[in-house]
Amino acid sequence: MTTIALHHILLKSPLLAKDVLNELTLGARFEDLAAEHSACPSARKNGDCGHHKADDLPPDLYQALLDYDGSSPWIGPIKTKYGFHVIRPAGQIGEHRARQDEVLSEEPIQEINEQPDDSDSTLDTPKTDDI
Repeated sequence: MTTIALHHILLKSPLLAKDVLNELTLGARFEDLAAEHSACPSARKNGDCGHHKADDLPPDLYQALLDYDGSSPWIGPIKTKYGFHVIRPAGQIGEHRARQDEVLSEEPIQEINEQPDDSDSTLDTPKTDDI
């Protein structure tokens, strides 16, 4: 069975979860917030709570990981019987997303001002060098 690397911040109040998400949005480091606010023993490891089998995770938390679309660097808050989780996808989910983003960012972007100035050519007629 596949294991999932999990980094999270466990919070006991929805208001604190909202505050932590606001701090993340403003640029705070996930690790620092986990160490400072998390009610989980993983706070001592900056929110890294290791690898878990999917069956061992609370169902709502696992479903949130499955639904993750990569539009944010974190997921949450997710309510479980333990409290409110803010998760930073890691392992297969997060690393795959990071590799995808790196590949996209490595593609060269040609600026308009880098194109040759051929005022005599038209867009419909290819240059002889291009044929």
